[in-house]
Amino acid sequence: MSDTVSTLPDWLAKAVAEHEQQQHIERGNRVLASRRIAESINASLQGMGITPQMEAYVDDHGCLQGALLVEADYAEDAYEVRALWDGRSQQVELHTRDWDGDGNFGRVRLLNTIADVAAARHETPTPPQKPRDFRVEALRAIDTFSPDRLGNHEVEAVVTAANGITAAILHLADTIARTNSRP
Repeated sequence: MSDTVSTLPDWLAKAVAEHEQQQHIERGNRVLASRRIAESINASLQGMGITPQMEAYVDDHGCLQGALLVEADYAEDAYEVRALWDGRSQQVELHTRDWDGDGNFGRVRLLNTIADVAAARHETPTPPQKPRDFRVEALRAIDTFSPDRLGNHEVEAVVTAANGITAAILHLADTIARTNSRP
């Protein structure tokens, strides 16, 4: 518990203590989930007869570290291959790292057979793309199509209507998001 709790009213001090306890429990649950995933990765690899150079594990910060299957070999022009877990397909996926890039791993394929590891060594990693923010794109479109700059009153009417529809859809999406995020 932090030092500021002593200056708080009793009921608020209890609330802060309970909140901190909830955070510890949630953090522990995340670490346990990561450990289960690491165990699943290691068991899947073992079931296929693959002995990794380093098994999947959870580091001191509670982050899952994928199993190191093969290190990079510059002479063969082969990438480092790690095994991680794909939550959607519930199976091991292979990631490679480009030694010329920023050092981030990118997914290349799912692990179905041992041959997939050999193939992955020569596949260029594709780093995960950040998700598109459609709200920002829509607002940018509204700003871009300003009816004042068009000079044609028929086109201005269409652009104004499109901007109004876009704003209404954004408002509806925001309302739905706020409604669904309530406990």
